[in-house]
Amino acid sequence: MDIELQKERFEAFRNERMPVLHEFSQNLGFQNPHEILINPMAFLEPLSNWLSDQDISEESRNWIIVRIGYFIGELFAVKHDGCWSVCEAKSSRYYGHYVVGEFSSFSNPNALFAPMEVAFELANQPQGRSLSGIVAEIESALNGL
Repeated sequence: MDIELQKERFEAFRNERMPVLHEFSQNLGFQNPHEILINPMAFLEPLSNWLSDQDISEESRNWIIVRIGYFIGELFAVKHDGCWSVCEAKSSRYYGHYVVGEFSSFSNPNALFAPMEVAFELANQPQGRSLSGIVAEIESALNGL
């Protein structure tokens, strides 16, 4: 993994997340779609219900992964006072990945995870997948670190 390239692309990645999430929530017909950025918890259940019903085709898989990954990352950044970054710890399994960490609400200062990987796992599950369930799993795992 080319860490320097990942770091170069990071700002564009971060800048893209807000308009992408806003448009996504708008397209899904959610009320007050801009609030997905400031109160993502209010969108967790409706988004989980929507995702559960989706038959994800090969063509739409990456589109969904990006949006769900951004959403999961923002949810944790807002709810647990964390932030996005590029993992530069060579010993980490997330080395070079875009991660969310530096949480103030978890006791371990090194707690972090890669939202896009979580979204990839979720998108590859069959219909009935649960965004709410995976968010609860991540919270439990981060609390246990």
